[in-house]
Amino acid sequence: MLELYHDWRSFCSIKVRLCLAEKQLPWESRFVDLMKLEHTRPEYTRLNPNGVVPTLVHNGVPIIESTIINEYLEEVFPEISLVPSDPVERARMRAWVKFEDDVLHPSIRPATFTLMMSQELAKLSDVELDEQLAKHPNQQRAEEYRIAARSPVDHAAVEEAKVKMSKALDRLEKQLDTTPYLAGDSYSLADVAAAPFVDRLEELNFARLWDDRPSLSAWIARLKSRPSFSEAVPRRDQRFAAAVIA
Repeated sequence: MLELYHDWRSFCSIKVRLCLAEKQLPWESRFVDLMKLEHTRPEYTRLNPNGVVPTLVHNGVPIIESTIINEYLEEVFPEISLVPSDPVERARMRAWVKFEDDVLHPSIRPATFTLMMSQELAKLSDVELDEQLAKHPNQQRAEEYRIAARSPVDHAAVEEAKVKMSKALDRLEKQLDTTPYLAGDSYSLADVAAAPFVDRLEELNFARLWDDRPSLSAWIARLKSRPSFSEAVPRRDQRFAAAVIA
């Protein structure tokens, strides 16, 4: 039995839902509302001491961290493989997954917090905010939530994030000039890892960033044509209230 503790809006949760969808694995949803700070509650941090989503529970055993979860799913359910057979392509896949963890996700995080999450978190009272954030196992992350909840939109941070995101997209474009998918000729965990970045950029109304990147645009069209994409990304009513995506 597979249970996924996740928030529909969570970047990393989308990544795991994509993997589950590609592998055609049934799973049960356990919704953890990040905007109500449910990920800081003791009943959740007992499953995931880092206080983040997602967490996969397989036959009662919790697996944490989205990249590790997807690797676990590949190892335990290899029938529909998302790992290239060629060693060079496998190495390239792992490098792109690391790029998502180290560059793509961090580059988009400031814009997500100040443009989208802030409106949801602002609904919490000071007491609710203080009580829940005091329980967060990572006080640096807790402070990010506090700033988003009580500060005006940081336009400078958004512009800085756009510069970083644009540079990241240049890297993607260069690879996709030579191969249809990030690791090579076939869809892999590298594309699974990068797809939530595409969805979030559209949600933030930043899709124009790939207007002059034809290989990237073609790759995005291929991603979105896969049934897994529509299964994994949030419906309109599951998105942030500030989302501009149709």
